[in-house]
Amino acid sequence: MIIDGTRLVVSDNSGAKEVECIKHKGRYAAIGDIITCAIKKGVRNSKVSPGQVVKAVVVETKKELRRPDGSTIKFDRNACVLVNPKGIPIGTRVLGFVTHELRAKQMLKIVSLAARIF
Repeated sequence: MIIDGTRLVVSDNSGAKEVECIKHKGRYAAIGDIITCAIKKGVRNSKVSPGQVVKAVVVETKKELRRPDGSTIKFDRNACVLVNPKGIPIGTRVLGFVTHELRAKQMLKIVSLAARIF
């Protein structure tokens, strides 16, 4: 459950390390939702810089997610992947886990770049 002001770890190699959610649709954002973020911490000479406003897809949340078979899944951190306005990832690798729910929301490019699918 991501709301305005939530800090998220970036799970790709775009150069950003931490972002803050500044806008989302609805009451809160969950796995697979696109949010608007401000970059708080980053690496020098990278594709993005601190203070820049970007779009991101939520890939991990601390709040559990219930699947149709009755099982639940939750992570130790809130994480996202930075994307451009067309929805294509800015980085070339996705680090950490991504869930099968991203495939249902047509985020196939993120799923294909991920090393581990949970």
